[in-house]
Amino acid sequence: MSKIRASLGYVRRPGPLVAVSLVYVFLVSGVMMWRGISVSPDYLLLVLVPVALLSGRFLGFLRDWVPFIALFFGYEAIRNLLPKTHFRVHYEFVIRLDKGLFAGTDPSQWLQAHLGSVHWLRVACTVVYFCHFLLPIAVGMALWLIDRVQFLRFVVALLGVSFAAFIVFMLVPVAPPWMAGEHHYLHGVHSLLALPSAVSPIYTWLDPDSTAAFPSLHAAYPLLCALALWRLNRRLSVVLFAWSLVVWFSVVFLGQHYVTDILGGVVFALVGWLIMTKVAVPLVPALQYRPARSDRPARSGRSARSGRPGPDEHPASEQGATDLEGAEPGGAEVIEPTSAPGVS
Repeated sequence: MSKIRASLGYVRRPGPLVAVSLVYVFLVSGVMMWRGISVSPDYLLLVLVPVALLSGRFLGFLRDWVPFIALFFGYEAIRNLLPKTHFRVHYEFVIRLDKGLFAGTDPSQWLQAHLGSVHWLRVACTVVYFCHFLLPIAVGMALWLIDRVQFLRFVVALLGVSFAAFIVFMLVPVAPPWMAGEHHYLHGVHSLLALPSAVSPIYTWLDPDSTAAFPSLHAAYPLLCALALWRLNRRLSVVLFAWSLVVWFSVVFLGQHYVTDILGGVVFALVGWLIMTKVAVPLVPALQYRPARSDRPARSGRSARSGRPGPDEHPASEQGATDLEGAEPGGAEVIEPTSAPGVS
């Protein structure tokens, strides 16, 4: 029994717990994609339940994650209202913008003409496309296990960008390239998604609108993930910046977004993160780190047995993490947030 408790105690340490949880989540998601099941937030919430039980913070999981997923589904539900607004769907102006950026050539049209017959590339890009919800939820899970304050900041930025994008979707609905191809605005452009994906009953009922190409949340979400991880692990953050480039190529190649949509998503992500760090953090106590004093009682956030910081204190650097920034003598951290790369 003592060996079991010791093993459980080791697994519940932040490093091993995050590693085991990420392997588990990506493995289950891979099986779902293989079996043609959509990797959507409702399924992923259920997938995360064993992680919450293993962490010993199940009630905290319900407190932090259920409102997040509920708000996310609320966002998807109001997207279903877009067709009822009867705003004119735009096709041509984004095509002109893309052609203006690329000397008269539309990127989706060119990529599909030259690479559209490469089956393995279509499959690989489809897998990348299907990670749209998987990546932010996996990053959110890792942040929640290590640093709850950074998790809350990430959620606020993600939802803020999503709802801001909805306003643009409603006022200026833009058809994706594959739809422009169907309506004969882009000859030879189709949706090249190469894997089946059975959408969950909840998503079938929500039926989100397709004319929501600009700005691209496929571009915004991975960039937000990279920005959120920059404070904790810069090497992993750099990997996610590179992943963002892969996502951007994939959605253009598959005919799901224009390059103009990508640029819009990047701007929304950077501005959303800037507003969160410079406006929301100073105003909302829940988004601020508690001062981490060495003479603090153990139960107020630091485990007497492990010496690990509590979920609301600034975490000590792990591999690749940044040092505490703005720390004052005595260990009290300045609550002013640090800036992400490229954001000042």
